[in-house]
Amino acid sequence: MKKLFFVLSIIISVSQLQAQDIPENAIGIRLSEGVIGDEGFGPEITYQRQIISEHNRIDANLGFKTNSFISTYRGGVFFHWTYNIWDKLNWFAGPGLGAGYIDFKTRYLGFNVVSVDRDSEFFPYIGADFGVDYRFDFPLQVAFSIRPTFDIHDIDRPNGFRDVDNTGVNVGISARYTF
Repeated sequence: MKKLFFVLSIIISVSQLQAQDIPENAIGIRLSEGVIGDEGFGPEITYQRQIISEHNRIDANLGFKTNSFISTYRGGVFFHWTYNIWDKLNWFAGPGLGAGYIDFKTRYLGFNVVSVDRDSEFFPYIGADFGVDYRFDFPLQVAFSIRPTFDIHDIDRPNGFRDVDNTGVNVGISARYTF
């Protein structure tokens, strides 16, 4: 009985070591919405490349977000550790860093135009990216991810109140062509 249990456990362990279905390259778009701090909706162009091993990849992205008073442009690179959950469903997590640019807009409040006399600003950021992705039998990968970031800037209103947060969380869905 012990030998049978040992053999079965080895067979199950070896079957879990199957190659993951992670593509070497993927390119596509991510649509994200800021839920905390990083407010606004916008698209990102995203490129993923498998590196080091089949469990690791980089995710480089270039994005644009806007809301009623700012436009934010971001570029960054995230490192992912990727693991198989079931069949072609994977989960991933990893750190990242990048840089951004905030551009302040003129605000329109009803019939009143509020001029924003502020300089735009470049800033670095650090963050993380985690979520799940699924690869279909044809060359398409879809993903859902959550991305918390910490922007390194100090942008305040003239009266001393903060109107652009340093911390933010956005959620997004992605569709990528795999090759």
